[in-house]
Amino acid sequence: MFGNIREARYQEGQRDRDGGVLPRKDDSAYLEGYLKGRPEGLDGVMQYFPTVEDYLKWKLNPSKSSTSL
Repeated sequence: MFGNIREARYQEGQRDRDGGVLPRKDDSAYLEGYLKGRPEGLDGVMQYFPTVEDYLKWKLNPSKSSTSL
């Protein structure tokens, strides 16, 4: 059962990455799917922000993880 949930989160992360959407959840399976295929990892996410401060503001915003698809 939990394997299916993990796989669903992983696939969701890949769809968001492929769609050019920033990460929406903090779930480890979701983030793994999101970063898969991006060898630059976090640097690939930070490229969407003009400054590190903007990235940190987004990263520390608790409402981002509750955004639904």
